[in-house]
Amino acid sequence: MPIPLRFDPGFDPNRTAYLTRMVERWGQLEGALLGNQPRYHYGYIGLQDHSMEPLLRPGSLVLVDPARQQVQNSGWTNEYDRPIYFVEVRDGYRCSWCLQTDHRLILQPHPLSPCPPEVLEWPGEAEVVGRVVGVVTRLAEF
Repeated sequence: MPIPLRFDPGFDPNRTAYLTRMVERWGQLEGALLGNQPRYHYGYIGLQDHSMEPLLRPGSLVLVDPARQQVQNSGWTNEYDRPIYFVEVRDGYRCSWCLQTDHRLILQPHPLSPCPPEVLEWPGEAEVVGRVVGVVTRLAEF
């Protein structure tokens, strides 16, 4: 599994970022879970991003499947089954639940989050990078 060895100097740990674009050099780490599947990309949940907390804590790394960009508006039974998407917006990136209407993409934070929903024109103001299919997160404060 590739791991980042050197980040772009513009990387800000406080902001959510698309790591696949922010990493200048990748190294290899043998990973039994993912094997060697280059189809996945990586995202980072910024230290100031509380939109999906407590499901995705700030500082989490997410595994993004760019082949799964179609927003699923229904079909889940609980918050753990509901798809989470990594979305590019004009001022950076967001990671949240989504609802897609005719010409709008609604970014829905977790109900326990202090963040408000965002309504963006679609596709002009937002582009779904892919669906989050994995997460690495801390379980306790440092």
